Amino acid sequence: MVEAGQFDELVADATCGLAKLRAMMTSVEPMTARGAHYTALLETIDHQGATKLHAREREQLLEAADALLFGEPENRRLLRSAEDLIESLETSERWSAESCDQLREHLYGCDTTPSVA
Repeated sequence: MVEAGQFDELVADATCGLAKLRAMMTSVEPMTARGAHYTALLETIDHQGATKLHAREREQLLEAADALLFGEPENRRLLRSAEDLIESLETSERWSAESCDQLREHLYGCDTTPSVA
């Protein structure tokens, strides 16, 4: 049998648990969308092939995407570095402007914050 004081405690625990569950559920959608951008980034990179992107450049882009996806402290520094790389790929015409725009879109889509600039 539950006493009056215990009942209030149980209700408070259940309410707290429900709030945590709701927070987890609302965070799943953004994580799913960010994960889709990460996958699309990989596909864009793989579509171009190794002839258009050196191993270190691929690593640099994925390192930035990982940092953005997981909200790592150095994500802004890595993002700037990836943006410089993408700009270099476009300027040198190793990659088309369209492909570079796709890289940017998917890289920014990995971010935990609503907008990146």
